[in-house]
Amino acid sequence: MERSIVPGLVLTLVCSAALVTRAQAPAATTNPQQAVTGDRDTPLRPLAGADNAGVSNAVLRDQSDVRAIRVVVDAGGTRAVHAHTDVKFHLFIPITGAMQVTLEGAPGVAVSPWHPYYMKTGTRHGFQNPGPAPVEIMEIFVK
Repeated sequence: MERSIVPGLVLTLVCSAALVTRAQAPAATTNPQQAVTGDRDTPLRPLAGADNAGVSNAVLRDQSDVRAIRVVVDAGGTRAVHAHTDVKFHLFIPITGAMQVTLEGAPGVAVSPWHPYYMKTGTRHGFQNPGPAPVEIMEIFVK
């Protein structure tokens, strides 16, 4: 029973956060730098760095209190260990396949699709796609 409720609950939480953010955003802005918005069609940008392989992302929303990005990790792709020190916490949500999250100084964690993984500010982490197909991820950062 719990397993069937989790994906719907996650989707409800993500959609609710998006609606609240949209409701709080001004209808028209005179300063386009206030919020950057995109969607699934926003072009992906490959991540640079020798330890990043097969990882691309696109900003879906970036404003003073929240940032959401779409990430695509190719089969076998790896994101180097890093930390987000400019946020209070962030949710790592694999959408189309399972991911392996690496935590510095701790065992790795398998994260199933639609299961949000919570990380506090400064948590050093990386991730890998151990599967045979690309995986889409949503990352939500609360500043």
